[in-house]
Amino acid sequence: MKIISKYFPALGNLNVPNAITTIGMVLCIAACYYLVGGNFMAAMVCLFFAGVCDLVDGWFASKLNQQSRFGQAIDSLVDFFSCVIMPVWIVHSFMAYNWPMRIGLVFYCICGLWRLAYYNINEADKSFTGLPVPGAMMIVVIVTWAILYANFPVWALTVTFFIVGILMISCFKLAKYGKWQIIMGLIGLAFFITVLIIWLI
Repeated sequence: MKIISKYFPALGNLNVPNAITTIGMVLCIAACYYLVGGNFMAAMVCLFFAGVCDLVDGWFASKLNQQSRFGQAIDSLVDFFSCVIMPVWIVHSFMAYNWPMRIGLVFYCICGLWRLAYYNINEADKSFTGLPVPGAMMIVVIVTWAILYANFPVWALTVTFFIVGILMISCFKLAKYGKWQIIMGLIGLAFFITVLIIWLI
């Protein structure tokens, strides 16, 4: 490993949590492939597992004592792509949107960007300030799916973008690795199972 890192310094940061984060990025690329092909369900499945990677990489970093500035940086980069850019791509690919929704999309992206930047300079805190971007992405994706497959009104997504954006940059605290993550994980799992059943049927 030392020989490899001598010639490829970035690879000196290869460890379990960073490998998991990288797998999440690969899954996001797969989701892009399916979005381009118009396969919403397959893209959602890939994004779900990318979200799982994002959920467990921090846990492994903590348990294995492999937390690092590099790991934080790569995690934020993947989060921005998977949790901020991907929802915009999903809406653009599958939904006719109006000016209020466009403004909501831009607002969501700005808030996601600022949320990640703020987290990077406050990583020592024992709690998250504002809604983490993976949770924001999950809410947006579920509402988008409900509009496409459960006849929810389109304006609900516009409202969701603004509400979720505000939550991301707000001052409320969420404990890292708290019960709320278990709840969101169960919601995500239920959504994934629903999507998978409909896709297979």
